[in-house]
Amino acid sequence: MTEPYQAQQPQSPYQPGGPVHPPQQYQPHPIGQQDPGSGQPGHLPSPPAGASGRKPLLLAGVAFVALLMLVAAGVTVYEGFIKEDSGLAACKRLAEGKSPDGSVKGSGDLKLTEAEYRQTREVFEDSRYEDIRKHGTTLIDIAWRISQLPKGQESDAFGLLTAAGTAWTGLQTACADQGVLIKTNVE
Repeated sequence: MTEPYQAQQPQSPYQPGGPVHPPQQYQPHPIGQQDPGSGQPGHLPSPPAGASGRKPLLLAGVAFVALLMLVAAGVTVYEGFIKEDSGLAACKRLAEGKSPDGSVKGSGDLKLTEAEYRQTREVFEDSRYEDIRKHGTTLIDIAWRISQLPKGQESDAFGLLTAAGTAWTGLQTACADQGVLIKTNVE
């Protein structure tokens, strides 16, 4: 029997027009083995270098996005359900006879400083309850305007007092709607 894949005799590399190297014939190998010229026999080719580095990077990206979503959900739950609303907290302090922003004013002076005005207004502005926010900011704005009247012009506050009474009643109602009763002390 003749061999189907006979090797050709190499030609002399010094012959003109002949190949410099002898031609090699491809001979099939069993499954799982490679051509001897392309690597070691018995080993499958390794995946491209770029593909193996992408998978951990992709997993890290997915994990980062998932972490961001978890943090955002946690903040939303905390701000919306766990943390007490600032306007509602102000209602509770008013019901206890304290200042809406929690500060203590010991001198009995009714004149607001700019810092007190801003701090108290912010308490009502940050409320998630629209009616508390509306009536609380209106009331503190009127109180600020009254406290800024020059001496001797207090009579100009009469028109503002009517608006302040309306805002106070609205704030009491808004707080009552949330379960906090603010009593008006009349002695």
